[in-house]
Amino acid sequence: MLLVAARPLAAQDALSPLPPPVTRGLYRSHWFDFLSAFSENDRAAEQKALEEMVRAGRKVGVRRLSDFSRTAVYLGRRAEQQRQPERAARAYDAALRLDDSNPDAIFARLAFLFHQRRFGELVSAVPDATSALVSTHETRVALASSLGLWAGAAAVATLLGVILSLAVKNASRVLHDIGETAFRSFGRSGALPLLLMIAGLPLLIGFGPVWMVLYWGALLWAYSDSRERRVLGAGFVALALVTPLCGWITEENIRQRSPLYVAAIDLEERREDASAEDGLRQASAVFPEDPDVWFLLGTYAERSGDLERALADYGRSMAADPSDYRPVLCRGNVHFVEGDYGEAIRDYIEANKKDPRAADALYNLALARGEAYDFDGQTQAMTAARALSASRVAAWSSTPTFARVVSPEYSVMRARARIANWNAQPKSRRLPGHGTAAGPWTAIFSPWALAPLALLAAAIGLARLRRRRGVASICDRCGRPFCDRCRRYGDPPDYCMMCARLLRREVSDIEAQAAEASAARRRASSRSRAGRIASLFLPGSHAFEEGRPLTGAAMLFLFFFGIAAAHLDERFFDPVTLPPAGLRVSVVAGAALALIVWLRAQFVGRRAPGGS
Repeated sequence: MLLVAARPLAAQDALSPLPPPVTRGLYRSHWFDFLSAFSENDRAAEQKALEEMVRAGRKVGVRRLSDFSRTAVYLGRRAEQQRQPERAARAYDAALRLDDSNPDAIFARLAFLFHQRRFGELVSAVPDATSALVSTHETRVALASSLGLWAGAAAVATLLGVILSLAVKNASRVLHDIGETAFRSFGRSGALPLLLMIAGLPLLIGFGPVWMVLYWGALLWAYSDSRERRVLGAGFVALALVTPLCGWITEENIRQRSPLYVAAIDLEERREDASAEDGLRQASAVFPEDPDVWFLLGTYAERSGDLERALADYGRSMAADPSDYRPVLCRGNVHFVEGDYGEAIRDYIEANKKDPRAADALYNLALARGEAYDFDGQTQAMTAARALSASRVAAWSSTPTFARVVSPEYSVMRARARIANWNAQPKSRRLPGHGTAAGPWTAIFSPWALAPLALLAAAIGLARLRRRRGVASICDRCGRPFCDRCRRYGDPPDYCMMCARLLRREVSDIEAQAAEASAARRRASSRSRAGRIASLFLPGSHAFEEGRPLTGAAMLFLFFFGIAAAHLDERFFDPVTLPPAGLRVSVVAGAALALIVWLRAQFVGRRAPGGS
């Protein structure tokens, strides 16, 4: 019996005595000590104050003091403006010490190292900074949202660029076919009006220029080869997916501003941020009947040391949902912290009855019975907790907080489900993060998503109709467009009628041959000039002339992705709460990517055959 009880008792002896509750007042007192030491340039006192703040946070399981970290960033920026680099460096180090995942602090320190030309430290700091940035849910969502937005904008612009590149490449063939049609139906004077009517049909019926270019893509499908059609088809499908992608981005970013979502992330990442509790207080006025709101408010009150308010909030949560074990368990934790182990044991037993699968209730019950010297009961409760989840019990035992008892989790999945329930009620619109947004599954059936697919289907249908009549080709010898009506029976399939006559030596006039050669050079020069002009605005369009549409589309996508990253930066889905002190990383990196792709396109385009 004594041997059985010796193991849990030894584990308890290794734990320090239970301290008094840590409150935000304690954070503030140490923070004021830091500010005083910072103003007096007392480095030792600064480090001591920071160490006390971090230690105070660890006592209650808080790993990130976000509010104080943002203030330290502000101190660093002000020191930079006052040309005090040494003080700025200390402020940024303090900001990262308080919250190593704070994007304000990370970007501010990297920019500071760059401005100070400490490039070695900058390069060595980039891997850790990147890892820290993606360690929090907020920055992961912001990064995914930005990447999705940039990719969506680049996909739309790439499709338009591909269509315009194909239009430049096939302009002579299209003009030839329209001229032939106009000549047979209206005479030669009808070519220009027919061209304007066909090309500008979307504008005539009220659509914008973007839809007009997409309409051109459907018309150019018949003039494209198999590889170009694959690129065009992928572009239309990607354009159809941009709408549900934007719907997902919008929905996710609206949802993560909900007080429930903010609190769930705050607790999951063990962050001290006053905005989370402020949002919950706002939600309690709108949804006073919701048990989750009061449970979370009780959790924050307990974490800040206001145990009386915590008990009141947990009581309201139990009244709203008597079947939930979590507020009962947390009420037992409050009694445990106060040293009332009898009440704590009763609460833990009640929590276990409400949810027999809750390992945390049994684990806390074992700790409370150990404090009450009920070693048999302690062993039984700990054995039952390990039977439910040995890994969680091992984690709780190996990394105990000063309170030792554990609190139930509030998962992001539960927050999502509760947010969906709130959104079904009109009064939720009074809260941030609760608005109307077209979800991805709703957006995929919207006209904006179905229209590109309809254009793709129309393009395939038109190509089949045109296949019966045929479309113009380009003569391999002179570059002149020609169609079946321009050729005689028996002419080589890749030559126009004039080149076929020259090949059969039906034209013996030297002047006619010289004129034909001169015309061929002019056509080649005109195509080259048009390609160079197009490449200035659409880098990668030269690859379509060379028969490499995949390469051309890839270059266009990278170019427009860089442009989107440079322009759609801090104005969209940015978790940084302080205004940027200078150019953002996305602006510099995006502009650099676009410039590199543009320069490479100009260099390669002029080295290509016929590009100079």
